[in-house]
Amino acid sequence: MCKSTPKPPAPSPTEVAAQESTRRAQRDALKEERRTAAQLKDEQTEITQAFLAGRRGRRSLLSGNRGGRGFDLTDSYKTKQTLGA
Repeated sequence: MCKSTPKPPAPSPTEVAAQESTRRAQRDALKEERRTAAQLKDEQTEITQAFLAGRRGRRSLLSGNRGGRGFDLTDSYKTKQTLGA
């Protein structure tokens, strides 16, 4: 036959209240952590968008990879009539 095991005693009301307050504090800390992570993500997105918007439409001879050197013209294009243009 099986021998029945005794049940552990029920926790006291003060222990239950302490456990509940600990759980509530952990839950609040997790919510705050998620909130700050979301704020950081939003700020990074705004910074990235501002950076990319500032670079848009700036492809020119001065800011391009040639660095203000302009176009390379051969001597055959530089005549008195065209003046290198």
